[in-house]
Amino acid sequence: MKKISILILSFLIITGIWGCSDNEVRSVPKSEPYTSEEAIRRGDIVSIEKIYNLDKFEQFINNISSKKADQIRVTSYTDEGDPIFKDLKFDGSLISYSYDTSNDEFGGSNTGVRTDTCSVVGSTENTQGEIIYSISGCTNINPEIDYYLLRTTK
Repeated sequence: MKKISILILSFLIITGIWGCSDNEVRSVPKSEPYTSEEAIRRGDIVSIEKIYNLDKFEQFINNISSKKADQIRVTSYTDEGDPIFKDLKFDGSLISYSYDTSNDEFGGSNTGVRTDTCSVVGSTENTQGEIIYSISGCTNINPEIDYYLLRTTK
């Protein structure tokens, strides 16, 4: 009887761990797709030929420095025109980050919404003089998440 109890208990623990292990990856509902024109009108930071609503991104960076709560959406588009949404919500200390590729029709089996909690939006300059913004200081460092946010010129 003791062996059966241990076996059942072990099974329940393993099942609980396995069932909870992927919940954070898909816990955020997917966003409905919309065009780049709609994204710009909504206030998303959009990079096509140029970056639209860059002032909102700069304000978000300033608000992080000031520890003031804020949120933004960075929307990019695949070559086929499918939106990729990156939502950043700063609560005054940490950034909740979601990366939504669920509308990417050519994304294969890796599409979906993935989340992480991060602490830093940083920038680096490449040899062409472009400034590349990315998010770091994250808890998961999931290889299926794109931590790159956007690229702009000086």
